[in-house]
Amino acid sequence: MSELQPFAETLSSSPQLFARLLPTVYFDRYITLDPPIRPSLRSPTQFRPCRINTSALPNTFGSSVVRMGECIAVCGITGYIIDSSEAGPSALYTNVDVVGRTGPPQSELMSMSEWMYETALAANLFDPAQLKIEDTAQTLVLQAQVQLLSQMYSGDVAWAALLAALAVTRIPKAILADDEETLTADFATEPVIRFSSSETKKLELNSENLPWCINFGVMEGTGLVLADLEGRVEEVSVQGSITVITSAGNNSIQNLSISAGKSLISKDHIRQCIALAKQRAAELDSILQSQIHNGNG
Repeated sequence: MSELQPFAETLSSSPQLFARLLPTVYFDRYITLDPPIRPSLRSPTQFRPCRINTSALPNTFGSSVVRMGECIAVCGITGYIIDSSEAGPSALYTNVDVVGRTGPPQSELMSMSEWMYETALAANLFDPAQLKIEDTAQTLVLQAQVQLLSQMYSGDVAWAALLAALAVTRIPKAILADDEETLTADFATEPVIRFSSSETKKLELNSENLPWCINFGVMEGTGLVLADLEGRVEEVSVQGSITVITSAGNNSIQNLSISAGKSLISKDHIRQCIALAKQRAAELDSILQSQIHNGNG
C-alpha cells in the first residue's frame, strides 16, 4: 500500500480541493504573485464579463437576466393598483431572494432589498406621475422581484438586473373593467380597473445614462484595489470597501460609500475607483443599449 501524501502536497496537486478547504490561503497564493492576479485569472482592476438579456420573462411589464461571472440575477417588473392617497414615497418596491431557498427570509437578503429600495428612491429613476391612472383617484405601483440563481451573489448584479428591466418596462393601459379584451389588474379597487392586454406605453426613465453600482475593495498593507468583488473569499480578503453609484454620461456621482475597516483608504484610492467606475458604467450602458437596439428590448 502506497504511503499517503502529506496534506500540503495533496492540496498542491488538487487546486479545487485547496480552494474549497483553504479559500483565503488559496486566494493569497494568487494575489501575492508578481504581477498580482486572482484565482479567476482577472487582474485586480479587471471587471467580470457581463451579459444582459431583456424581455425574457412572460407576464411582466419588463424583465431582464444579468450575468456577471458566476453570479446570475433575474428581475421581473409587475405592478398593482392602489388609491393615490395610499401611495408612499416611492412608486417602486423591490424584493430580492435566492431561487430554491426555503425557510424564513435571510437578514442579508432583506438588507439587500431595503438597500435597493432606498437607492432607487434616492436615484429618482422615473417620474411616478406617469403611473397615475387618468380620470381616477388610483395609481400604479411597480414591484420588482429579483431572483438570484447562485449563492455567490452581490448587490451590484441585482441592481444591474433592476436597471435593465426598468429600461425595457412598458406600462399597460389601465381601463374600466367592462371594456373588452382586458386582463384583471386589482379586484379590490373601486371602480374596478383592468390592464389592457394590447395597449402599452414605455416607462420613461429620467436619464438615458443609468446609475450603475460598482464595488471595490482595498487590501490592507499593500493598498491593492480589487474591482468588482466576487464571492465571499474576495469580500473577506479586503479590509476596506468603496461603492460608487455613477452614470457614464456625466460627471456626477449619485452615491459614494466608503467603509475603511482596518485599512486606510486614501484620496488616490477614491480617485482610482471613481475613474474605473465611470469606465464600467459606460461599458454596462453600451451592453444594455446594444441588447435593446437589437430588438430584444
